[in-house]
Amino acid sequence: MSNDKIWQEYIEKNFDKFISSLKSDDFISGKKEIINEKDIDFFEPKKTYDCLRKIINQDAIKKLQNRFRAHKHRENRGIKNLQLKSHSLNMLDKFKEQVGADTLEEAIDFLLSPDYRDYEHDVDLVKQRLGEGSFDSTELMLDSFTKRLKNYDRERLSLIIELAFNEGWRAAKQTKKRTDNPRQEALKQSDLYNSVVKLIARSNNAD
Repeated sequence: MSNDKIWQEYIEKNFDKFISSLKSDDFISGKKEIINEKDIDFFEPKKTYDCLRKIINQDAIKKLQNRFRAHKHRENRGIKNLQLKSHSLNMLDKFKEQVGADTLEEAIDFLLSPDYRDYEHDVDLVKQRLGEGSFDSTELMLDSFTKRLKNYDRERLSLIIELAFNEGWRAAKQTKKRTDNPRQEALKQSDLYNSVVKLIARSNNAD
């Protein structure tokens, strides 16, 4: 696919979305304007940028350039399959929607590519909002952790989880207090939990 064809397909799908994302200070006039597509030459990137420079400032032009550069890079290199757990895909979909990415690939670019450095503040805000929401990463955390262990260590981990469950079960039956934070207080009284906390503290001090 030629570069001009990549550009024309990209700008046809994304021009309106890009313009609607601009703020008042992106316009030379200092206020949002309606851009008539008939006044813009979309034949190739340079001609489009030259037309837009009469309406929006260079920082706004750079945003469009960076987005297209990243898109062209993906097109030229091809698309690879990516396997994700369902909750991770849901999280990425939410991030994609809130940050204004067109595809999941672009959502990842927002997170990792230096071409999207201008959006770092927006990305951080979205990450903070998503982090405060409900995202069950327990399965992902356990899966990633257990893959690093040998079979013997996995068996030990299973026994530790069983011990923790039984200890929690007994504590739940004995605890009748419902004020303040009984669950947190019960956790602090857990021998297994306290042993691990002390071990982590000793390791950090040794470092």
